[in-house]
This record gives sequence, C-alpha cells and structure tokens, in this order.
Amino acid sequence: MWSQPWGYREAFAIPSGLLILGIVSHFALGVIPDYAFSYPQNLIGGLLLTALSVAVALLAKRYATARFFCSYKAAIGSMSLWCAVIVIMGLTRQIDPTLIQAHGLHSFVHWTGWSHILSTRYFLLLYLYALFTLGAATLHYLLYRRKERSHLQLLSFTLNHLGLYIALWAGLIGAHQIEKFQMQVNSEAEYPEWRATRSGRSELIEMDFAIGLRKFEMEEYPPKLMLIDSAGRGLPLKRPWQYSIETTPATTQYADWQFSVLEHLPFGAPVVSKDSIHFVQYGTKGAAHGVKIHARNLKTRKECEGWITAGSYLIPHRGLELDSATTLVMPQLEAKQYRSAVFVIAPDGTKEKASIAVNQPLRFKGWYIYQLNYDQEKGRWSNTSVFELVRDPWLPLVYIGFAMMLLGALCLFIIPQTQKRARL
Repeated sequence: MWSQPWGYREAFAIPSGLLILGIVSHFALGVIPDYAFSYPQNLIGGLLLTALSVAVALLAKRYATARFFCSYKAAIGSMSLWCAVIVIMGLTRQIDPTLIQAHGLHSFVHWTGWSHILSTRYFLLLYLYALFTLGAATLHYLLYRRKERSHLQLLSFTLNHLGLYIALWAGLIGAHQIEKFQMQVNSEAEYPEWRATRSGRSELIEMDFAIGLRKFEMEEYPPKLMLIDSAGRGLPLKRPWQYSIETTPATTQYADWQFSVLEHLPFGAPVVSKDSIHFVQYGTKGAAHGVKIHARNLKTRKECEGWITAGSYLIPHRGLELDSATTLVMPQLEAKQYRSAVFVIAPDGTKEKASIAVNQPLRFKGWYIYQLNYDQEKGRWSNTSVFELVRDPWLPLVYIGFAMMLLGALCLFIIPQTQKRARL
C-alpha cells in the first residue's frame, strides 16, 4: 500500500482512518456543539472546503496524490463508508442530543451516537471527505476530460455531479442554521399566539409573527368492532379480530358469534332510562360514535343487544358483554386527516389565512408552518393545535441542486451515452 498509483485499498483506508479518528474524538469530546457551525463560520468553512477541492483538481496534472483524490476510486471509497453510516442512521430512531443528557439515556445506541448521528464527529468527517472528493472529481473532469464526451453528454454529467455537490454542500453548511420551534395555539384564546418553544426545551421565545386558530377539523376512519377478554387484551391474542363498519345495516361473523350492526350515530350521546341505555343524536362538542349491535351465538342461541361506543372526553367508553370472558368493544377511532384553519399576522400588518394539514404546510415570511399535533384527549373536538415552525435559509440552494440532478437524470434517458475515444 501507499505506493503510487494508489488504488482501492488506499481509497477505503483513508475514510476508514477518518472514521476511527471521528469515533475517538466523539468519545473524548462528545457531540458537535450547536455554535460550531453557526453563521458565518459555516459559510467560511464551506468556502474553504470548495477551495480545497479546486486546488486539488488544479494540481492533479502534476501530482499523483492529487490525481488520486480526483479519481472514481477515491469517490467510491468515501461514498461507501459515508453511506454505511447513513444506513445506520436510517435504521435507528434519531432524537435531539440534548434529550440524552436531560433524560439520562446511556444505552449502546445513545453511547455510540447512533441515535443522533448528524451531531457526531465521525459523520462530519466522512461527510467532509465525501464532499471533498466529489468536488475534486467533478472539477477535474470538467477541466481535463471534457473532450471525451459530446456537449450534450457533458451537460448531463455537469447537471448530475454539480447538482449533487450543491445539494450536499448547502445541506452541510445549513444543517446547524435550521431553526425549529413548536407553538401551541388555542382557538378559544383571546389573542393570537406569539410565543413558541425550541424543540426539546421549555423556555418561551417570542416569534416575529403570530398564529390564530379559527377551527380544527378531523376526518376519521370508520369505527371498528373488536373483541377483548377480561384483561382488556384483543382476541385472538396474536392477531386480534376487527371489523370496519362501512355501511349500516351490516352483518359480520366471528367464530360462533354473529353480529348485526343495526344503527350508527356518528354524533351521539347516551340517554339512560329505567332499564336500558340508548343513544340519541347529539350534534355538539363531546359527541361520540354510537353503534347499536345485536349479537347472536350460533351454537348456544344466546342473544344480546346494546349500544357500544369508543367514547369521548365527555362520554365514557361502553362495550357489549357477550359472556363473562368476552366483550365486544369499539376501539378508539383513527385519524385519517386533520387540519387547522388559521390566520397568521406579522407586526408590519401582513396577514394571511390558510388551512394547514399534515404534509400541507403554510409558508410565511421564510417560515414553514407544519401541523404537528392536537389535543388527542379531545380528538375531533380538539380546540388546540400544535404547529412546528421551521426556517432553513439554505433550503432554496438545496432545491436548486435537486432540480439539477433531476434534469441530469432526464438527460441520461434521452442522450446516448457513448464515449468518444480519448486522444493520446
């Protein structure tokens, strides 16, 4: 090893050494602090990294070592180890590193940094080396080997490689400049909410805009029937039976029991009479799904009838007892979609009305406002919405890189990729 020309052994040895160095520094120094890549240090570091790639590409004609860092072998070695760490990150739940110390988490996943890989030093070193080799290889090809391809093929190469470099470069220097806050807004509050908290922290911070909640709406999946035992476990134990009530009336069967769905009230409330409980229409806050069930055992001919409900924050849960060991119940309804009708206002008087749903954020003055949560105890009657506020000043540059890669990928399909014979 280490005799010119360098090959795959050196290509994998260099990032392996960086990985070991990063792991040792991680155990010795801990995670990367937030201020390490704050502005303008992040921009200065990114420009120095680009300058290093340019310098190595320019020296590649004279020095074999520089030529190696511009080769595909160096790129394969750097990308392979970096992607291996990314795979670990994808298979491990990632959390804010500040929560590890706050909650005293000391398991292997937290100790090695696998639960917060983006904040570890070994990930940073591999990221920097992969970005360095990508930039050097791309520039070297454009300077010295561009005549090996046609103009259209060169365009495809440039869009793919330069687009990837721009996206990774902007993602690196912008990672610690991303701002994330959470804001809880109540529709019954007298004034819009200005205050928010940073993720994982409790201190309140005043934002440069306010959010008012006009209305919270939720779409639910149809109610279901389910059997439980006396301990509350679903039956059968390994794979509980469930039946979705799509239409009414309806009939279904499980084992020896036949169930007939006689009536379904999406907005109902129980009324207690002398000898029974029945549901009536109740179209106001706190109403719950009520289903009238007739159950019949096909073997014993035993029959029973009654109303079941998953309940709400006002109405208790109620099931239909079939025998001493089995009860028919309605599990809590699952949310299909939920959204918040809001208005956002800034100190300069700028105001905007919008509907924010999951995966449908609102963009306002450089901020992305996401629907994060709601009052799950009240469910569809929630008067509280939790929003996540995200601002990433480098995101447009990342999108430019992705757009370039998309155009480059299209070029690969429409442009013949035959190479010209290189001139000696």
